[in-house]
Amino acid sequence: MNDRTREQLLGYLLDALDDAERLEVEQQLIDNPELHDELESLALTLEPLADAYEEFEPPARLAERTCSLIAACTSATPAGKQLQPATRAEIRGGNRWSIADVVVMAGVCLAGAMLFFPAISQSRYAARLQACQNNLRELGIALVDFSEKAGRGHFPEVPTEGNRAVAGIYAPVLVDAGYLADDTKIICPSSALAKREHDWALPTLDEIDQASGRTLVLMQSSMGGSYGYNLGVVVNGRHRAPRNLGRTNFALMSDAPSLQLAGHRSANHGGRGENILYEDGHIRYVVESNVASDDPFVNRLGWMEAGLDINDSVVAPSFTPPFVNEVSYIRH
Repeated sequence: MNDRTREQLLGYLLDALDDAERLEVEQQLIDNPELHDELESLALTLEPLADAYEEFEPPARLAERTCSLIAACTSATPAGKQLQPATRAEIRGGNRWSIADVVVMAGVCLAGAMLFFPAISQSRYAARLQACQNNLRELGIALVDFSEKAGRGHFPEVPTEGNRAVAGIYAPVLVDAGYLADDTKIICPSSALAKREHDWALPTLDEIDQASGRTLVLMQSSMGGSYGYNLGVVVNGRHRAPRNLGRTNFALMSDAPSLQLAGHRSANHGGRGENILYEDGHIRYVVESNVASDDPFVNRLGWMEAGLDINDSVVAPSFTPPFVNEVSYIRH
């Protein structure tokens, strides 16, 4: 892969390309599936940059000081001095810009940029965050419908063995059971997956059961979309899907937690925080400063595995199985 292609992929991830360049990259991704691996690698490389993210406020009284500067440079003729009719030469000379004019206009442009572009960026961020919350809200409705009918009071189960034994199985199960008609709802608009949504398809349960090797791994890593799902709980030594008890503090889904970022923060929103869907249907945007004492991404032993009791909720990304470690509290 040449440097230009790498630069285009980087610009694609940062949403810094114009329409023509973006379409060119998307066509390259269609023609060369191997570029997807490079795109994913770049996305993972960029994730740590979220730790250094800061929002900068414009300098105090920037607009006021800029206007004062403009007023000073364009002040009226001093009192008592009469304006004389301009000669033709003076009129021609008046079309030229002085250094002071350039300085003033540069100050105006700088002030406008400092006020305008952060506002646009924040507006786009807020819109995508809201769209993500709307997706989770619809997924929550589908999960509740499943629990009340097909699940006999339980949400979709993540098996402990076999091809379906990963958190992302919730999505194919909901689609297969007829509770999720639009599978694009499992894609957060701020996620890396959203940038290649046109080249992604949710596998069916039959396709998952028949897959093997790298094909199976790719299915398991993306079939949960951009979101994480609850790994289930241990009840009387047995692994179970969580029962729908309408709890306000039991995390059911969230933006997919990351294995690289501190505190398993999601990369979906630049590492700034994650939307969490709770069992009663409400959604909360959580940042590091207001994470609840019950960490939604690890159980009480500190593992990203199934909860240790009915109230120990653990949400994990698509490819995560209910158990990774050898545990003695599970009956085999």
